[in-house]
Amino acid sequence: MRSIESLADLFELAQCKATYFDLGRHIQKLTPQEVIQFDRQQSAYPYPYRQQATLAIVLHPKTEKPHSDNMSIWFIRLPIDEKGSINLGTRDHLIKSIVDKILQEDNSTDLSEALTDNPYAFKPDTERMASFHAILAKQMKKPPSQYFTELVTYLSGNVAREDSNWETLGLQGIADLAARANDDEYKPLIKTALRSAPLILASTLAKALEHEKLDDDYLMYIVAEFRESIDIEFKASLIRAVSRSNGHQRLSQILQLSLVSAEKSATDDQLQLIVALVAKCPHWLASDSELLHLAMENLAQRDDGFHAFSKIAIELTHTHLVKDALWSLFKNNQISARLAQAVAHLFSKSNQTIQ
Repeated sequence: MRSIESLADLFELAQCKATYFDLGRHIQKLTPQEVIQFDRQQSAYPYPYRQQATLAIVLHPKTEKPHSDNMSIWFIRLPIDEKGSINLGTRDHLIKSIVDKILQEDNSTDLSEALTDNPYAFKPDTERMASFHAILAKQMKKPPSQYFTELVTYLSGNVAREDSNWETLGLQGIADLAARANDDEYKPLIKTALRSAPLILASTLAKALEHEKLDDDYLMYIVAEFRESIDIEFKASLIRAVSRSNGHQRLSQILQLSLVSAEKSATDDQLQLIVALVAKCPHWLASDSELLHLAMENLAQRDDGFHAFSKIAIELTHTHLVKDALWSLFKNNQISARLAQAVAHLFSKSNQTIQ
């Protein structure tokens, strides 16, 4: 048997073509070059999230035509090392466990069962699974689900915030619509949904939009909705909706006003906005020092024993994009006494290792 030193070697052995998607911060297809570089440890993993590489790998037999329905999908998580690369030990352990499982005495393979009871396998949550299937189907030029037609019909009627008929609509239809956000045919329906649909439906759609790169027209529209809305969960969802878009400075300016807290404890509403920023938009914090400063000051003002501050600061120190900006902020002697106290508390926690 040939030596298996990478995931590519494994799939070559199994006679499969592999397509990789990152499922961490956003759902996005990895380029062949990105796959080669992280698989061979020639470069860091391009989209780490919570110190992991979160992958969906779509496998087709090499004998099948492109876009055939005969495929297996693996969902795996692999830890990231201190250099940002996939940990070789765990990757090799994953490969060995799969080889032991799928290679029988007659050299037959069963990829659909290969990850059964595997410690690196995971099941995406319901919303992410729906978005992944919508994005995959669109890229494979497959029709959307039956729930998509029902949603389009609903949004083409008289939509109102207080309506309850939306409860019969399927989550997959919402994901299918979000995957078509940049199709001119569906832009008016998406704007209608964000502006007028029941808030739960509008928020679910906004969250699904986080995987798409929305254009400037969308951005201006969503900024206006953010400014006018008083529902904090919806506002947090709107941040997620434009998290992959350019020109986020327009929303950053409004967020700065939302995060300014006086000499009183910061609110849970403000915390929801910060969580959305940290989870989906660390590049905003990296490029906007004032927004980062306000977010950390806000967290330091909370009356929770610096719990939220510590949790989010540790997450950001492991996020390559924003780590340097965060350290620069912490070393700045112009920060408030309360933020300086929070930073000191962070370093004094004996059970945490900050890198």
